[in-house]
Amino acid sequence: MANQDPQPEIYTTRYTFDADTGTGGVAANTSQVVSIYTNQANNEEVRIYGIAVRVADEDNATATNFNDFAVSIQVGANNVPSNQFDISWLANNIAAGGGILMFPSPVLVLFQQPLSVTVTTRSAIPEVAGRERRVVVDLIGELAIQKAPPGYRGV
Repeated sequence: MANQDPQPEIYTTRYTFDADTGTGGVAANTSQVVSIYTNQANNEEVRIYGIAVRVADEDNATATNFNDFAVSIQVGANNVPSNQFDISWLANNIAAGGGILMFPSPVLVLFQQPLSVTVTTRSAIPEVAGRERRVVVDLIGELAIQKAPPGYRGV
């Protein structure tokens, strides 16, 4: 429930791709899905305005290689936008003061619509001792009370 209208929100998801499992590394096109629970009431909506991405290695340092990942955001049964998009350039721009992609229009999540984020490896991560990649995705948005359109009387 929103304590203020609108209430700023950041929804964070974390993914671990560990190439040191004895299985030959992480294959290309390996996906992990994380669901986000927005805890919104039936008269509230979530608007997602942007996405921030960080890719780190096993020492929590910014990963400068093997950081070729793609992201897709699912709201309900649909991907928004309709195709996954490459986040490698986004993760590489953190040191230059970047790392945030603002959407041209907000992604709208209504009551009881599932929200999830999928991260996919676009290239293989070969097996080497201690090779692990952690991807952190932040959805930047707000939780707001739905407004009735002008002239609406509830009939």
